Amino acid sequence: MASFRVELDAPNHIVLVMVTEDDGSEHDYQFDFDPRSGRYEFSERDLLERDFGAEWVEDMDNQVRATIDKALGK
Repeated sequence: MASFRVELDAPNHIVLVMVTEDDGSEHDYQFDFDPRSGRYEFSERDLLERDFGAEWVEDMDNQVRATIDKALGK
């Protein structure tokens, strides 16, 4: 199963997600977020759900949300 890690670029209001597949290949995704509301768009969701499954994407999305909330001090 692929793994991912989430990093924050707080000054630029960006969350970075690095996905590592079982074969070692890596893919990077960036999510700009609104520093006032925390809102962000995740346009690759359908693609990742197809490749890794809805549960995997939900876990990743929850970690992205938690990272943004932490950046906003929530």
